[in-house]
Amino acid sequence: MKVLQKNSLYIILFAIVCFLLLYYGTIFFGQNKESAPQIQNGVLDLSNWDFDKSGPVKLDGPWELYWGTLLKPGQAAVPTGVFPILSYWSGSLNHTPLQAKGMATYKLHVKVKPSPSMVYGIRVVNIQMSSALYVNGLKLGGSGTPGPSRSEYSPENKPYIAYFPLEGDTADIMIHAANYDFIQGGVASSLYFGSAEQINRIDKLSTGIGIALEVSILLLGIYHLGTYVTRKKEKGFLYFGIYCISSAVSFAGLGDKPLMQIFDGFPFALIHKIQGISMHTSILALTLFIKHVCSEQVPRWLVKSVLTVYGIYSVYFILVPFRVYSYTTFVMSALQIVIYFIIIWLLSAAYMRGNYGSFSKRSLLILILAFCALLICILDASLYLLRIVPKNFLFDFCAMSFVLLISFMLASRFSEAFQTIEKMTRKLSENDRLKDEFLINTTHEFQTPLNGIINISQSLLEGAAGDVNEKQKENLSTIVAVSQRLSTLVRDILDLERIKRNEIHLQTSAVDVKVLISIIMDMFNYLISGKKVSLIQDIPDNLPPVRADENRLWQVVYNVVGNAVKFTEQGAVTVSARYRNGHVEISVEDTGIGIPPYRQQRIMESFGQADRSAYGGMGLGLSISGKLVQLMGGELRLDWSEEGRGSRFLFHLPAAGPFRRQREGNTASFRLTPSAAGEAEPETTGRKFTILAVDDEPSNLQVLSVLFAGEAYRMLKTTSPQEALQLLQTSGTIDLVLLDVMMPNLSGYEVCREIRRQYTLFDLPIVMLTARNTPSEVAAGFEAGANDFIIKPFNSSEVRARVNTLLQLKQSVQDALASEMAFLQSQIKPHFLFNSLNAILSFCRTDSARAEQLISHLSVYLRRCFDIPGTEAFVTLESELQLVQAYVEIEKARFEERLTVVYDIDPGLLQTRLLPLTIQPLVENAIRHGVMKKENGGVVKLTVKAAAGLAHVEVWDNGVGIPDGKLAALIEKNHARETGGVGLPNIHRRLINWLGNGLQIESAEQEWTKVSFYTK
Repeated sequence: MKVLQKNSLYIILFAIVCFLLLYYGTIFFGQNKESAPQIQNGVLDLSNWDFDKSGPVKLDGPWELYWGTLLKPGQAAVPTGVFPILSYWSGSLNHTPLQAKGMATYKLHVKVKPSPSMVYGIRVVNIQMSSALYVNGLKLGGSGTPGPSRSEYSPENKPYIAYFPLEGDTADIMIHAANYDFIQGGVASSLYFGSAEQINRIDKLSTGIGIALEVSILLLGIYHLGTYVTRKKEKGFLYFGIYCISSAVSFAGLGDKPLMQIFDGFPFALIHKIQGISMHTSILALTLFIKHVCSEQVPRWLVKSVLTVYGIYSVYFILVPFRVYSYTTFVMSALQIVIYFIIIWLLSAAYMRGNYGSFSKRSLLILILAFCALLICILDASLYLLRIVPKNFLFDFCAMSFVLLISFMLASRFSEAFQTIEKMTRKLSENDRLKDEFLINTTHEFQTPLNGIINISQSLLEGAAGDVNEKQKENLSTIVAVSQRLSTLVRDILDLERIKRNEIHLQTSAVDVKVLISIIMDMFNYLISGKKVSLIQDIPDNLPPVRADENRLWQVVYNVVGNAVKFTEQGAVTVSARYRNGHVEISVEDTGIGIPPYRQQRIMESFGQADRSAYGGMGLGLSISGKLVQLMGGELRLDWSEEGRGSRFLFHLPAAGPFRRQREGNTASFRLTPSAAGEAEPETTGRKFTILAVDDEPSNLQVLSVLFAGEAYRMLKTTSPQEALQLLQTSGTIDLVLLDVMMPNLSGYEVCREIRRQYTLFDLPIVMLTARNTPSEVAAGFEAGANDFIIKPFNSSEVRARVNTLLQLKQSVQDALASEMAFLQSQIKPHFLFNSLNAILSFCRTDSARAEQLISHLSVYLRRCFDIPGTEAFVTLESELQLVQAYVEIEKARFEERLTVVYDIDPGLLQTRLLPLTIQPLVENAIRHGVMKKENGGVVKLTVKAAAGLAHVEVWDNGVGIPDGKLAALIEKNHARETGGVGLPNIHRRLINWLGNGLQIESAEQEWTKVSFYTK
């Protein structure tokens, strides 16, 4: 069986050769056995021929030939001899030389059975190159104009039919023929004689077969060109499509020549140019086809040679007239036969060697059979033109067979490729499934150690295990950054897989875009610190909410903004939103590197990043965002991008209706009643702490109320961030704030920043309530001033524990501040006491009255220092001034003329209450660190005046001043410890806690310093 398969080509080729021998043998040996009467010496006797039963006859045989003359009807002349009408003009006839170019008259006398009612017809197909048909002296048809010379003749050679009746029993048929262009002259195709119906039927059949062949080949060509349009990598379809179309046009110029009938009236030369150019185009296209599909079987030199020869010949054909290039027709046809024979031999050799290349064994065998059909087609046409065979029956059949076999071969290759793709698809699908499972399992396994790496590295970076040097900080920062990027990639991969598996479940609701974007921009403001990029929001206050999943919308905006920030080295990233036709359109525009045009089509695809090599990342963010927006009923797209200028992305989501912003304006929501303040009880109930809960979702407030129902806490609740800020201004009893992140109008981050302008982390703890706890969001929250985070949904034990811890911490801080206050009031610096006693001792010897006065001032000072009030106590301005004056008098005794103190006190303010130990430390600092730093001393001025219903206290000196870079540091927490001062940070914090405003310090170095504050 294997041997049979191996030799199948030999068997097929042998069968083809046997068929050809049988076919041509039958033609050669059977062509003289026709039953119809034969022409004898220019006479055809059909008197006994029944046309109705036996059909038409071919007028093949010896006609009378009158060489070199075109007889007129009725003109008597001696014939040159009898000459087979289907013979070309060559050789001699009765010693008269015949040549291809010349003129002649053919005559045939036909005897028929008299039938006055019968109409006869004669069909003329191919008389080279012009002819005229006469019957019984009447001209009935013709093609071109036969003439005695080139100037009197015009070529055409178009088929035609002549119909005529006969009154008698004889039809004298005369044909004028002239040729001065083609290399062969004479009658090339049989003439048919019969009834008009029979001749008409033969003409329609012959023309119909030719047109069917040409139209079929034309349609196949159009089909292959159309296939190429959809699969432009497959050049074989292009070349074969061109071959089919050009071959169809070329075939239309042969046989019955429908091309001439279509373009009737066109010049003969033009028609032949069209036909010839089409033929040469088909040869060139077929050569290119062979080059493309048989590159491994047919050598390049052969292809190049054929293209060169036929390319040059095509140019030659176009430039020279028909009568010149016609001499090369048979040479080029012979060359075609040789070329196709070589191709068949090369393909057969490759087939036998098993060198199939890009073919399958079956496809290569089909290709060999196709070229065998084409070779037979050319051979049959050549034999017919050389008058070796009377009819080219195989021409049409083999031409169509070649086209069909090539089409079948291409279809077979396409089918094999499709089957291969199907197998690969199934395999890839299985591999993809395994890959997905691997990714999911791997990413889940990655997540835990990644979090551990990030947390441990972050703690080491913050000094949890001891101090780290700069190089270690750099390395740890790199570890944290890379781990966070990998963690983000893991989350993206998980999201991508969930989307592919349709496992994304959306929980849509009305989402405030303005607040959501504000929070995300806050996060990026924290993340891009140090980068020369400004983040801009352009969102109107009346923008309606969108119908979306809040978490997924957050992810989309975060990805798009993050992408813009990532690819923008300097400039701005602008996020804007507008309402249009029932949708909210959000745009993110940057001034970054832009996206090259060739990448813009793939930017929304997975792994379609614009410049991965320079900026890192896998290009998943935009792809995931686009799919999420689509799931939420919108569309994400690239609006525009230009390299070097930036990009803008747009996405739209359906609006959730008009935005009702007046809901928060109802101040009744935090009246201290059970309905508004969560079962708030009077102050006398002994509850220790007051908690303010702020959340735009009433159900969350209700949950918090239930959580703290059994605790010793007083709950205030509000759904409005503006009302929460107002309540903090009007009530001084709030100890802790539970603050939701996502709220209308103002985000939790913005509210937190507002609170931190008046309250420190210890004065008023803030716990953020959020459904998201990514590292960047938590970091942005802490940056805004939050003390802690609680993740929704709430865990009751966790909430109570965190709140209780922060409140206890606050109480501890307050106790510590009270202790610090007591310490500051009671501390007696040894050097101050020693200096004071020395000054008194010196006056005891010289001025006892002055010494007595100083002892009195010192006693006042010491009594005030040892008299420690409670942390909530206030003193009058008069009492504070007594302490100041006692201290000043002692210092003046020491420094004498170097110190001058001026008082400008409004007497009406002496009974004003203020915090203890607020003015004396300022005066002391002015003396010790201001004027006494100068060699000649200076002036200290204390001013207390009324201003806008408050008392304005100001301590001014003309001492050494304070450098600009140190002004802010004076009231920092650690300044007093570092300098040994008397607690400016403490004064500043106590003033802020009491009034909301602290110390104001101004100074001009080496000139003056002014410290001031307001009190009630």
